[in-house]
Amino acid sequence: MKFRNLLLILLFAFTYQANAQQPTLLPQFTFFKLDGKVFSNKDLAQGKKNLFILFDCTCEHCQRETKLLNTNYAQFKNINIYMITLDEAYIIPKFFNSYAKGLNAKPNVTVLQDKNHMFIPAFLPKMYPAMYLYSPAGKLLVYNAGDGGIKKIMKVLAK
Repeated sequence: MKFRNLLLILLFAFTYQANAQQPTLLPQFTFFKLDGKVFSNKDLAQGKKNLFILFDCTCEHCQRETKLLNTNYAQFKNINIYMITLDEAYIIPKFFNSYAKGLNAKPNVTVLQDKNHMFIPAFLPKMYPAMYLYSPAGKLLVYNAGDGGIKKIMKVLAK
């Protein structure tokens, strides 16, 4: 009986998670800069749209989308870009050198590590790369999972 109840609870929890939608308001978070300093909501640059990108250095989709972001950087220079990864710090510079040289050094780009694994339960991404464009007030404007996110966001920014 207990096993059956536990199984039912787990099934319900999985179903809820699978059907969960991305947050319409920017969630509270705490990530880490590559120098180890804490970075949270209170550290966001104010007055601009905020683009959060969850990426993995070994993900081919992430590599393509980051390269496309770098190629079209001029369209993104007026928004804050936060690139978040679960990867170890040593591999992150190699990723940028290989796929988007110089992007991580742009003044509006901040690369962050999710050492406490907060991004996935807070933002509820479906796959890599996951992109969330929020208004300056913290309202979700665009969400995209997988390929096509940069083009989708460029269309919204062009309006």
